[in-house]
Amino acid sequence: MPVSSASPEANIANPYRRLSASQMVTWKACPRLWYYNNIPKLRGPLPPQIIRGNAAESCISRVMRDSPTLVPGESEDILKSPILDDGNPAYEFGELWPGPSLQVLDRSEWPTDRKALEKWALSRADSHFQKCWDDAVRDWESLTNRVGTSDSADISECREMVENGIRMHLDQVERCLNSLDSDTLESWRGGSNRPEWPAPDGFPLSWSEPHPCAQEPNTEPSWTEAWEIARPWFVDPDADSFTQTTSHPEGWFQGEYDLVYRWTGRPSVIDIKASQGKGDRSGGYLEQLRLYAWLWWETHDRTEEVESLEIWYLGPGKVKGVELPSPEELEEYSMELKDLYLAIHAKNPSLEDCPADPSPLRYFDSGGEPSVPPLDPDPNARCRRCDLRGICENGKHDLELPSETRIERFGHAWPITPIGSIRTRADATGMVSDLRGPSLDESGGVELSFRLQDGFDRAKVRPSRYGSPSDVTRSIANGVKVRVEGAIPSIWRGEVVLDIDESSRISLAKDDESSPIVEIETRINVIGRIWSIDAFPNGLGVSRWSVTIVDKSGSAGVIAFKQFIPVLAAGLSRGDEIAILNGEVGEFNGRAQVRVGPNTRVVSVRTSEDVPSF
Repeated sequence: MPVSSASPEANIANPYRRLSASQMVTWKACPRLWYYNNIPKLRGPLPPQIIRGNAAESCISRVMRDSPTLVPGESEDILKSPILDDGNPAYEFGELWPGPSLQVLDRSEWPTDRKALEKWALSRADSHFQKCWDDAVRDWESLTNRVGTSDSADISECREMVENGIRMHLDQVERCLNSLDSDTLESWRGGSNRPEWPAPDGFPLSWSEPHPCAQEPNTEPSWTEAWEIARPWFVDPDADSFTQTTSHPEGWFQGEYDLVYRWTGRPSVIDIKASQGKGDRSGGYLEQLRLYAWLWWETHDRTEEVESLEIWYLGPGKVKGVELPSPEELEEYSMELKDLYLAIHAKNPSLEDCPADPSPLRYFDSGGEPSVPPLDPDPNARCRRCDLRGICENGKHDLELPSETRIERFGHAWPITPIGSIRTRADATGMVSDLRGPSLDESGGVELSFRLQDGFDRAKVRPSRYGSPSDVTRSIANGVKVRVEGAIPSIWRGEVVLDIDESSRISLAKDDESSPIVEIETRINVIGRIWSIDAFPNGLGVSRWSVTIVDKSGSAGVIAFKQFIPVLAAGLSRGDEIAILNGEVGEFNGRAQVRVGPNTRVVSVRTSEDVPSF
């Protein structure tokens, strides 16, 4: 199947910390780049070229879903899939699918050769394209971390790419017409050859009726039959993002195929690239396809291997064949990837675990063909183009990042803490009271809450929303002195709150051991440049303002909800330097966070025009 989930009993992975093909490509390009992208979440802005790729793939998918015997060349999107509230196609509700109720076109309208089929397919592209383009523009413009304008995306170039993709699909249809074996053809004509996970075609998941274009037994296949039989699996263009991924049986690796052709009896995996195929990325695409071959093998009990791998470069309309991994290489992938997952995702790696070790920069010509020479002789050539060249020591690009220790504002001198010195975890000792629990949760964590009393000071200790600790003394009881380690502190209605999770620990405290609650710092002042704007209120479900800021010492997230969103937020952009004064110390998914709350002030220090560009 092209879509599969990890079995709950075998799943060893945090769903937010999985490996992917793109992550592996980044890791091999430079481990430090992977670290910055995935641990402090320093990711580059998204250019308008994304519009072209999303629109082209959506339009090609919708044309592939159409049927030349059911859908007139000039019509609406009548084979649109019914989608549930969770974003998944409504596979279990067969009566909602439009295909079975459609009236078959008159046979005189059915294409009988490639020229006629191509004319019909391009007509369908005309019907779909503008909506696909408008949707892609709207989606890109909704991204807070974008750069440039949608006017920079060339709509005519995208339209040509769609036509190239359709013609490459027609090459598959023609090969199917000329080489389809008779057993497969006759079983399909009888309605008994529908895959367990069929391609989107407007029909229910389970459907055993013969297709309306099925010909009489023992006759030559028609072009319309070849179109239906050759149709590859692809992500349903109406489904929500990431609802049709496939996961390693143990859950630690996942990916999403673009096209999977299966008409030969064996799968062929195709990756669609809305580009010319030039530049270093073409080298990463080769590795990505080989990883998809491995993922297919892993998710099919290691007994089924793909027949071929191809990259479709829509710009020049060229197909790039990719060498299949050997059985020995498939085994090596399993060990190498599992070891890497355990090293960088099963724990929080440090900067030193991910060295700045860039691989040679590769050069490719149109269609993904290696250039001459294929490699840049400068070992640090990759750093010249890296989005993180102003952050990484290899980049040699001074961003003039903040390093102030104080700032004068509002008639007051505010001490500034370097972002890299923010302590998001705290220890505290005290006597236990008002104990509730302990009890074990489903994941093996210990759920409990209590008051921690330290003289006249006290704190509320409670499980984090993201998990519970597993290291808790069995001797915990009311009146017992304990030490809480690695808790996430905050203030709620004037009271210190200590959230405990799987990284926290509760042990018996010695009589002379003391970590006073009064010394826990929950407020902080920082100055940083905005690396990315991660969220902005849109009135459609997003009610927070969130940015990532950097200084010379590190990075952190800044977040504000509803009434605490500063008025200044609307005028801030990437590269601006801001100060967060009297912010609340926090943590999210292992990353330091500064929360904007009551009495917090956000002020502008310098605009992006006053400092070197990222």
